[in-house]
Amino acid sequence: MNRNEGPPYMIPFKPITLVMLALTACNVQQTVLDTPLPTNSPHPSDTSIPAPTQRPTSTFTPVPTPVPSDLVWFAPNMGSRDYSELFAKPDQWSAARSEIDVFKFYTQNVLDYPCTVCGDNTLDTFVEAQAFQKLTDWGIAISVEVGAVKEWGCTGTEEFRVAKETIRNIRANGGTIAFLDMDEPYIGGELVANSRTCGFTMEQSADVTSQFIRKVHAAFPNIQVGDTEPYPYFSVPELEQWIVALEERGVTLAHFLLDVDLENVRVNRHDVVADLQALAGFFHEHRIPFGVIFTSNWTAAGSDRAYFESTMEWVRTVNAAIGKPQHLIFQSWQGPAANGVHEVPINLPEDESSPYSHTRLIIEGLDAFGQ
Repeated sequence: MNRNEGPPYMIPFKPITLVMLALTACNVQQTVLDTPLPTNSPHPSDTSIPAPTQRPTSTFTPVPTPVPSDLVWFAPNMGSRDYSELFAKPDQWSAARSEIDVFKFYTQNVLDYPCTVCGDNTLDTFVEAQAFQKLTDWGIAISVEVGAVKEWGCTGTEEFRVAKETIRNIRANGGTIAFLDMDEPYIGGELVANSRTCGFTMEQSADVTSQFIRKVHAAFPNIQVGDTEPYPYFSVPELEQWIVALEERGVTLAHFLLDVDLENVRVNRHDVVADLQALAGFFHEHRIPFGVIFTSNWTAAGSDRAYFESTMEWVRTVNAAIGKPQHLIFQSWQGPAANGVHEVPINLPEDESSPYSHTRLIIEGLDAFGQ
């Protein structure tokens, strides 16, 4: 899911939806920003490109971060039409809510900056709805998807400043952040977005990513940091090399979430079943919880029904390949709609009166996995 996070924020964009010169998750020539990008070009103070760090010749055994082995995540679309009603009408998703362990916000929704793709889902809206306090009261952990290596802040310093701002905003309003989910730092170091690029090699991106994680852990020892990366933009061997590069720099991720561009898989006939099996085995060996994002990833899914049905098809594919992943992430960035907002699908209610809502999708998706 590539979400470019920086002060003003730009249009979100997940696996292969927008075509930027080299965004985030599909073919190298196709920009795959599966996360909302800043709508206005940010003005970072941090744009220098660090030189690659000399790697020590010795090896080490990374200590895994203690994280529950099975987590269900929910990340509504940043502009979903009834987002605030999740907190005003909790009875309309009580069954789905009882299954959710982690609620993930996009950075754009919890910063006090304009966000054209967010509709009315601004920081003020969530503060008024007491969203952060209610999630805490419900026992649901809070996560924010943040940039770690982006074209608007190539050393990670500006990204860390933005992450700190999201943490401060949520803490000041009754919430506690348990996870930061990095928005595809591997591809963030190499892609061209908004006519800018860090131009990094994988090694340089790993350097900056490890530095970002160390800054987070130093300032917020109780916050765990995980990573989301795109497939098949990166092949299985490339993703494995990325994890090894982070481990060589002393990093053990709290989780790894796979953002699969299903259109790319279909058009280019990737063996996604075999690759899911290989990745699940790799992350099991490295003791990193492995998760899969469940989203439509289909540009034609402009309706709630199309989104629901195509996502359920993906659920069945993953279940047949590897069974239930350790982390299941029900997340949307579908859009933009004609009004420019990323709003599909509707969130409520979870019952038959709204057969294609996001919360109903969670219930049926978990049922397909036998949960």
